[in-house]
Amino acid sequence: MEQSMTIKMMYMNLLYFPFIALLQYLDLDAEVIAIFAGLLVLDIITGWFKVISLGMKPRSWRLANGIISKVVLITIPLVMALGAKAIHVDISGLFYIVIDALILSEVYSILGNIYTINTKKHVEEFDVLSKILKLIRNTLNKMLKDSDNV
Repeated sequence: MEQSMTIKMMYMNLLYFPFIALLQYLDLDAEVIAIFAGLLVLDIITGWFKVISLGMKPRSWRLANGIISKVVLITIPLVMALGAKAIHVDISGLFYIVIDALILSEVYSILGNIYTINTKKHVEEFDVLSKILKLIRNTLNKMLKDSDNV
């Protein structure tokens, strides 16, 4: 039993290597990404407890939807950084603005979940993702228009 657990842990650690290599290749602050990932997990956990505290029945599809949406959230800044690296453009400022906004959004969501758990009153969530995607799109449009004028 212990040997199979060790093998499973080895495989799990092997999954981290490409991710760590990607962060190093993109010259990104791994600590910020780790904090963001931790907040994503904490948001899923507090969201699960929120559903239970509101007397709703937890559903596996709702959990799966939450996990998928969180994976999509974490890929946004990574895709931005990969695209910028590919075309040799430094967007580190924009990257950190986006990741900071996503972190604040997760903190807001976690606090809202905790509030709902304590008061049994649902809190309206702020849709930061659409605002971030709009910001990225507008910034990229400006960058592309500026490169056309060169």
